[in-house]
Amino acid sequence: MTSPAQAPPQASAPLWLKILVIVMGLLIVAGFVVVAAEIARRMSSPTASRSPASTAYTQRIALPPGGKVVSMTAVGDRLIVHVETPGAPTAAYVVEPRNGTLLGTIDFSPGVPR
Repeated sequence: MTSPAQAPPQASAPLWLKILVIVMGLLIVAGFVVVAAEIARRMSSPTASRSPASTAYTQRIALPPGGKVVSMTAVGDRLIVHVETPGAPTAAYVVEPRNGTLLGTIDFSPGVPR
């Protein structure tokens, strides 16, 4: 047995390891602060608390004479409105559902089948 006077010196961690542990700890704290700040920002944002159904708007989209809406389909974040008009090609109207803006139309003219 060794006596307390002859105990081997305790090994200390190298300086680079101490610095690495401190830097990683600071990165963890900084990441936590960023996540907490983002959560607080999203919770206090006025647009986050407003649901899409609570925004009322009126938008008129002109159909061709005699045109009628056959169906509507949600595709991604767009609304596709299928419109048929007698004597004219069938069309699809692409609408932005958040504000009712007509983004474009797609005409389906009869033609050569593929």
